[in-house]
Amino acid sequence: PGPCHIDLPKDIVSMKAFVPDAIFKQTAGAEASAPMLDMSQIQKAVDMINRAKRPIFYVGQGANHCPEILTKVAKKANVPVTTTVHAMGVFDERDPLSMHMLGMHGAAYANFAMQNADCIVAIGSRFDDRTTGVMDKYAPKARAAEAEGTGGIVHINIDRTTFGKVIKPTIAVWADSEHALTAMEGGLEASKSPERAEWLKQCMAWKSAYAFGYVKAPGGLIKTQQVIEATNAFLQQSGWADSKDVFICTGVGNHQMMACQFVRWNRPRSMITSGSLGVMGAGLPFAVGTQVANPNSVTILFDGDGSFNMTNMDLQTIVRYNLPVKIAVMNDNRQQMVWIWQRLFFDGRYISVDNVNPDFVKLAQAWGMEAVSCDNETDLPKVIEKWLTHDGPMLVDFKVVPDICLPMVAPGKALDEMILLEDREAIFGKSDEELGHMKFEGLAPS
Repeated sequence: PGPCHIDLPKDIVSMKAFVPDAIFKQTAGAEASAPMLDMSQIQKAVDMINRAKRPIFYVGQGANHCPEILTKVAKKANVPVTTTVHAMGVFDERDPLSMHMLGMHGAAYANFAMQNADCIVAIGSRFDDRTTGVMDKYAPKARAAEAEGTGGIVHINIDRTTFGKVIKPTIAVWADSEHALTAMEGGLEASKSPERAEWLKQCMAWKSAYAFGYVKAPGGLIKTQQVIEATNAFLQQSGWADSKDVFICTGVGNHQMMACQFVRWNRPRSMITSGSLGVMGAGLPFAVGTQVANPNSVTILFDGDGSFNMTNMDLQTIVRYNLPVKIAVMNDNRQQMVWIWQRLFFDGRYISVDNVNPDFVKLAQAWGMEAVSCDNETDLPKVIEKWLTHDGPMLVDFKVVPDICLPMVAPGKALDEMILLEDREAIFGKSDEELGHMKFEGLAPS
């Protein structure tokens, strides 16, 4: 998914052509939609959830159109909810049942919950490798419960080709997520078992012990996490998170994952980003499209200097149409995520990761756009407020100290075998010159 540009020669697009009706007809054997609900599968899923001691909902973007029924079902059954990056906000992350985003740079508490759940209900998700870790070690408690006949994996998806593609589900429900959840809602019960109460208590303990965090920069300097955290604080404290249509777009890299971590998402489809393919440079075009499609919205772009350098000519588009996009360039003069991989997997043999940047403030001002710079935590709150409340487009060049994005599931590791904040010095070292003593093997992530 994402923008796609097809460029055809002028003589081709100017020609007339006869297009047979068959081109627009469904291919023989193809299925336009899922069949009527198989209520026997629905009942099996309901029974498994009601019986489970440690259930969790693992929700993907296939449920983005039905946040209301998802919330109703999760609250009725009292089941914790974790989401993929593209489903953030489908379940309000401020709710105590929310375990936030899971996966490679997801919440440690979500990953622990997935690995310890005896019943995983995958709703509109596809078991992408960024959310599973190495498959041989994935969902051990759910697989054990399946063998014992007390739990397992329920997979709800409108695309039945996903069933068994990555992991074979115990129960497959071929249906639209909304239809399946609506059918399940009447039969689900709020378990009063002591095991379920202990499970929820354990999930809350993990959330408290392994909350997202970072090591602050010395001397009052700022980091990307700090900027995003301050932006989220303004959105929450001002009430904008609930009263306005707020969309957050990102480029690709550390800032992208840190946005996932430090924003509390409360509406589906409010995070506009390039997952899967991870297309650097997509952030600014995404922001342009988002603002045009939602003219009354607050559209925020968190971009890295590397991503922003690839498409910043689109500042022209923003100025031409006076699109009130709020642009934050996380300027650490590096392609920091790639720098991290070269440090960890190639013993610090760096190549092509140091950016030669223009003065982003002068660049924006050259287009006639309001722009300022910020490099310290004292000025940060007032800069954030000025930036977000400015009437029109505005860019802030946040001069940030480079950092590593943690938690992190390294390649070849289980979902719960994470590098945590407490391990930072062991892998990252004390300075750019000093490598950590923890070594990595295998291929760096693509």
